[in-house]
Amino acid sequence: MSFLLAMMIAMAHPAPAMSHADPVAVAAIKAGKHDCPHCDLAGADLSNTCVKGGNLEGADFSGANLTLMCMSYADFTGAKFRNTNLAAANLAHAKLDGADFTGADLTITSFKGTDLTKAVGLTQAQLDKACGDADTKLPAGLSVQPCE
Repeated sequence: MSFLLAMMIAMAHPAPAMSHADPVAVAAIKAGKHDCPHCDLAGADLSNTCVKGGNLEGADFSGANLTLMCMSYADFTGAKFRNTNLAAANLAHAKLDGADFTGADLTITSFKGTDLTKAVGLTQAQLDKACGDADTKLPAGLSVQPCE
């Protein structure tokens, strides 16, 4: 009986997803490398790091912590930011064509001068927590408040 109860509890409260990020790629980003196209960075803690102007096309950041990350002017074409914490990240002027923001936390995320028209998975609820400027381009029907 106790085994059955333990199984029911485990199924009702699954363990959090583990990072399957490439440890070499994570170390390179933390060491200041800005280019890492198609890298597996899913679940990694890259908070307060910088990839400004880098090439991260097709990189997978799903479930990662990118809080306070400097990501401006970088190429994230086709990148995955599914369920990623991008709180207070700077994505000003980043290239985000085809980037997937499904479930991402965009609290205080800056999209100044960024074209988001080809990004996917964005909702108004996410953008209500982010900011942009007059040069920020958004998918039809969505808006963003100005950064202060």
